[in-house]
Amino acid sequence: MSADRNNRLASDYREMLSIQDQPYLSWIVTKGEPPYAEEYLLNINVRTYAFRMHSGECRVGAIHGCTVKMELWPSYPKTAPYIRMLDIPPAFHPNWYSKGTYCPPTSWSEESSLKDFVKQMIATLQYNPQLIETDSPANFKALDWYLKNKEDPSLFPSDTTKLSENSAEKAAEIEKAAATLEEVVDSWSVR
Repeated sequence: MSADRNNRLASDYREMLSIQDQPYLSWIVTKGEPPYAEEYLLNINVRTYAFRMHSGECRVGAIHGCTVKMELWPSYPKTAPYIRMLDIPPAFHPNWYSKGTYCPPTSWSEESSLKDFVKQMIATLQYNPQLIETDSPANFKALDWYLKNKEDPSLFPSDTTKLSENSAEKAAEIEKAAATLEEVVDSWSVR
């Protein structure tokens, strides 16, 4: 791995700590050694919608949280993070393909912030109207449903949770706690 990539992964990891353990998000690193995280598993706690069976018929219903896998491929940061929902059924949203892959509403650039990308993805799940792709949606059925119902205040936004951030001190505290936990786990494996 190149030094530039390692520096970027470490910087992204430290930025991600600022949104760790917020009411709307918790995450763990599933590939790579922190701070050089190459894959994250995110537990998102916002209300969104899914297309599923209910009383024998398929319809859109609220879900209260989901889990997504975010991969930072070897070509990252030149290419955008790959995000796939692990829940079945996946979110029913114009920016999410029916198989659960996220299609961001804005272009990715090498200078883009991973933390901001994740917050944008979560805001998308909240049906933030500024982030709904209407010109070239990933899911046409979800777009049709949204357009038919977008004036219903009981449906949109699907969740009003504010996507806040930890202070720098709290993020440093979380990083220190994670390092301490890692040392404990490593000591167990030595025994």
